[in-house]
Amino acid sequence: MEGVVYMGFLEQGQTVNYERYISTLRALKLRLRRVRRDKDSILQHDNARPHPSRQTQNALRQLELTTPPHPAYSSDLAPSDYYLFP
Repeated sequence: MEGVVYMGFLEQGQTVNYERYISTLRALKLRLRRVRRDKDSILQHDNARPHPSRQTQNALRQLELTTPPHPAYSSDLAPSDYYLFP
C-alpha cells in the first residue's frame, strides 16, 4: 500500500490536544480496517505533547496500534533517515 491512508485538518486557530489526537487515532483505525484489513500497521509519531500522554497511550493500547519507541531528538537518529516516509 502506498500513499496517504488518512488525512485530517484543523480549523484556523485550533490546536491539537490529547482529546483531538485520540479522536484522530480512532478515525485512522477505522480507515486502516478498510484499507489494510487483517494486516498489522505501525504508527510512527513523535514526542509532541499530546502523543506521550497517559490518555493517548491508553487509547493506543485499546486501538491496538503499535508505535515504535521514539528517541529524544538527535539528528543521528531521525526516523526520516530510515526511509519510513515516501
